[in-house]
Amino acid sequence: MAEYSTMKIVAAMIFSVTMTIAAYTLQSPMQATGQEDNEKPKIPQATCSYAGQKYYLTPHIFNDGEKSSRIDFPELPDDHTPKMIVKEGEELTMEFDGNNPTEVQALLVDYDADITETYPLEKVDDNTFKAKETGVKTLEVIATFPDDQHISYTTLIDVQDVA
Repeated sequence: MAEYSTMKIVAAMIFSVTMTIAAYTLQSPMQATGQEDNEKPKIPQATCSYAGQKYYLTPHIFNDGEKSSRIDFPELPDDHTPKMIVKEGEELTMEFDGNNPTEVQALLVDYDADITETYPLEKVDDNTFKAKETGVKTLEVIATFPDDQHISYTTLIDVQDVA
């Protein structure tokens, strides 16, 4: 009887090891596929040029044409000081390292308002804009690239009245 119990235990162990190996083998390709989906997207660095200075823009939202993901949150004036101080109506030029977008849009966003307010910047040419709304706001730049990727960049900006 003791031999029969020992054989049952050995058989159960062999069965358990076999099932573990089978489950691991079946699961491995799914994990590799999932890991490929979770790779960080290659996001070009964006800068905003103003008065001879370049200011780095922080990637905010990335959309690959199918799904969107938040990269970072915009800085808010309650917690941060503006990196850029510009004069109302002066030109801001957006540049993207190693990648030329097919379209660039720029707007100021007031996240501190009771209801979030947006103010489109006046477009001068493909990558150059003028800010007409004064105050401390978030500059949001939305670039569309040829591979149907849309990337939103932000930085805190203070647009000062020229008067």
